[in-house]
Amino acid sequence: MDWTGFYEAMTGRAPRELLTRALDLAGPPRPGARAVDLGCGDGTEALALLEAGWHVVAIDSSPDGVRRTTERCAGHAERVDVRLAGFEEVAVPDCDLLYSGFSLPFCDKDVFPQLWQRIRAALRPDAPLVVNFFGTHDTWASSPAMDRMTFLTRAEVRALAAGLRDVDVREHEEDGHAHTGPKHWHVLELVARAAP
Repeated sequence: MDWTGFYEAMTGRAPRELLTRALDLAGPPRPGARAVDLGCGDGTEALALLEAGWHVVAIDSSPDGVRRTTERCAGHAERVDVRLAGFEEVAVPDCDLLYSGFSLPFCDKDVFPQLWQRIRAALRPDAPLVVNFFGTHDTWASSPAMDRMTFLTRAEVRALAAGLRDVDVREHEEDGHAHTGPKHWHVLELVARAAP
């Protein structure tokens, strides 16, 4: 992926609606509460988490994303930790909220089960988990160039949520555009909460 081109195309965007759902579910953070933004990209959501009062660990595999997030969040340096790491080796820190928007699909499908185990293990009691995936009808699911990505069915997403509570899986399909051109989007959103 051309991440720099993607960040440039997304310049000035608002935080994603999925993050708004995460913040609504979590409520005001207690002092010192930590959120993880896994695949922080250009830092838009990391900044929104900071502005909502969270301590934030923002993680991305793109050096340009890490640079942009560090610059964007510089006014909250005492509450943000920006890390460069790929999904293959990332250590997911314990957290009171985990958000990952349009990032997990880019995990190699053979690595994803181990990453998901680390994500689940990082959730503190009652922590919201708010993430999305690309479904099997997504344009990229049939692209040879994307054949290492992770694409899931609704049933597979629900299986990933086993043991969580307040599970809400929403599925969206529409024709639209990516920064690379026309695309059929098939997106599954998982919003849930860790057991108490």
